[in-house]
Amino acid sequence: MESPPQAAATPPVAPPAPPLVPGSRSLRAILPESYRQGDFADRFIAGFDDALAPLITTLDCLDAYFSPRTAPEHFVTWMLSWSNTALPACVGMTGRRNALLLGHQLHGLRGTAAGLDLLVRYVLGGRLELTESGGTHYAARPDDPAVRGPGPAGPRAQVRVLLPYGTVARHPGAVDDLTELVREWIPAHVYADVTIEDDEDPLLVRGAAGGAY
Repeated sequence: MESPPQAAATPPVAPPAPPLVPGSRSLRAILPESYRQGDFADRFIAGFDDALAPLITTLDCLDAYFSPRTAPEHFVTWMLSWSNTALPACVGMTGRRNALLLGHQLHGLRGTAAGLDLLVRYVLGGRLELTESGGTHYAARPDDPAVRGPGPAGPRAQVRVLLPYGTVARHPGAVDDLTELVREWIPAHVYADVTIEDDEDPLLVRGAAGGAY
């Protein structure tokens, strides 16, 4: 006796892929009920949802674009231009983000020793050694060169910036660019000798400290 033919197994149906746009923000969610009979409208609108998904995601994360900690690199450079903060190419992205975070302090203390220390420490990632002559000058006329003009007769400062080891070697032209940047943060009436150089190799310093024991 022949057995009855068995029906072909029905292949499993894959579950529908979740939409790129959450349901509450999908165009399908705002369709009138009369247009939601059947699946044609859903399948038609799904193409628009997929196209709009990147835009909606960007709008959801818009605050991250304007935060110094999470903004894309090109946004960081763009936001620095709002305050006319021009940084040389040798300044890394960490320093640029710090310049945005400390923008009100940097510009508020510009022209002071504290402002210069902030710039060197948090934007350039180095150390500042500052020696000032001190003293005051006065004159009967505001155009007296002893008061206004920079020179040996006026206030003097020795500014030494020690960058992380290897910075100068990795970035040709960094010395000239950073010297110009540091001079912009020094009071206009102060005559300053600016020195930009690499700090000591931390491995050598650590080895010397270990050899002392």
